[in-house]
Amino acid sequence: MANAAVYARVSTRDQELDTQRDNLLDYARDLGLDVDAEHVLADKSTGTDTDREGYRELMALVEDGAVDAIVVRSITRISRNMRDLHRTVGEIVEDHNCGLYVRNDDLEIPPGDDLDMRDKILLNTLGMAAELEADMIRQRVVEGLRAAEEAGKWTTRPPYGFTTDDDGYLQPTDKFSNAVDAIVAVEEEGWSHRKASRHSGVPRRTVPNLLEKKEIYLEKFAERE
Repeated sequence: MANAAVYARVSTRDQELDTQRDNLLDYARDLGLDVDAEHVLADKSTGTDTDREGYRELMALVEDGAVDAIVVRSITRISRNMRDLHRTVGEIVEDHNCGLYVRNDDLEIPPGDDLDMRDKILLNTLGMAAELEADMIRQRVVEGLRAAEEAGKWTTRPPYGFTTDDDGYLQPTDKFSNAVDAIVAVEEEGWSHRKASRHSGVPRRTVPNLLEKKEIYLEKFAERE
């Protein structure tokens, strides 16, 4: 019985890692693969970067010849793009004679087998689909951020003197008045950034950022104070 490693990864907070791991273990058993407890690896993070601890451990097992096969949910779990997909699969299958079983993509390459024409065509198809999906996700994120900004929501770290409420709208904090004092000191009194910092209590390196966003402090939120 071939000794295999299972690698699970979720990319969003609401995805259940344990469920994916259990499903992969069941799949491995159905394939007749033996999975040691220390060869069950997982990562929980966002994005498409494969530089993760669990992934690095997985590839180390492959390179050391410690496992005969690896089992993953989809090809996107072990690659970031088309070029990375071919490199990674080639390293696993051809360089180290390790089997590769991808549950959701119907890709099953037993240990010691080379990539045949069907495998290569399937990999190309999966790679193109993954890149298209990634592009669509990025576009949706950009459109979502743009819509949020147009609605008056803050989509990045709040500026000095602000926090955000549950809906993403800026809310002044107790440091808001300090920010206004610093801006007024520079803009109206002509003080240096250093002097304005000492006067207001705002860190000196923050003063230029306040001046870049002065309309937020002096116009949009001025009447609230």
